[in-house]
Amino acid sequence: MMRTFATAMVLAFVAPNERLVMPMPEGFVVGHRETAQSGTIEERIPRGETVEKWSRMITILKINTGADAATYATNFEATIKNACPGTKAMHIAATTAGHPSIEGRMDCPRNPSTGQPETFFFRVLSSGGAIHMVQVAFRHVPDAKETGWARVQIQGATFCTAGSREGVCR
Repeated sequence: MMRTFATAMVLAFVAPNERLVMPMPEGFVVGHRETAQSGTIEERIPRGETVEKWSRMITILKINTGADAATYATNFEATIKNACPGTKAMHIAATTAGHPSIEGRMDCPRNPSTGQPETFFFRVLSSGGAIHMVQVAFRHVPDAKETGWARVQIQGATFCTAGSREGVCR
């Protein structure tokens, strides 16, 4: 996946207990997990694949920055469009757990690094000085069933705060 995580981020006050939590889909494993001062990343891939050679990937990010969700989503889309000419992107404003969020889809017709198409579905929200993002990516153009699966994964992500009562947040 095109990695923008390593980009230097502006640090701001971050609420330490805020995070996106989602169940591990059947057949998936954690391929990569990293925590740094700038945030955290977890990449989930189908068992038997790698973070370099994957067919589907779920990425959960927390980036410590003062950016709002709309600005981050716009910058994320611009980064992908720059890396993959011809990318089509769309997003809508939403609300997640009472926080402004953006949900979207990007279709890269041919990633120059892999020669394959990549499609990203994402949700990004901002809270407490951090961006929280979940992405579901395919290294092909997903059909209707796969698109539905991606949306179910994104909808299954729960935003947890210090006061959350959901069992998944404890």
